[in-house]
Amino acid sequence: MPFKRILCGVDFSELSVRAFLAAKDLARQSGGALHVLHVIEANPTVAELLPPGGLSEMTLTTVEKARASMRTLIESSPPQRGEEIRLSTEINEGNPSEEILRQARDWKADLIAIGGKGAATLDDVIFGDPSDTVVRKAPCSVLVVR
Repeated sequence: MPFKRILCGVDFSELSVRAFLAAKDLARQSGGALHVLHVIEANPTVAELLPPGGLSEMTLTTVEKARASMRTLIESSPPQRGEEIRLSTEINEGNPSEEILRQARDWKADLIAIGGKGAATLDDVIFGDPSDTVVRKAPCSVLVVR
């Protein structure tokens, strides 16, 4: 089954880098487009302290770090000779699983690629790993790389 619109959610962990490489390979094989999404988890405590529409210095620093990490990720796997992949990137703020699902619906993705880590925190045990939520609620196929 060729995937023409692949959304890859990354948090720059080893597993998400593996998911990116797998998604890139699938996009290359199928001639599809690859959209790489990083979601900065919103911190409601900090957001409540900000004026409406304002960004804290911490948020700006986090966004800059995310941009640098995204550049490093993309540059770490340059296209091979003759390889053409339509690649786009995006950095959003919010709940990672909700943003991945929203973006998949809005972009009409036919595959979501993400790294799966299993329960690592108490929140993951109670609320589930974000990859579990994406798998359960995705509007398309999901590739979870472990």
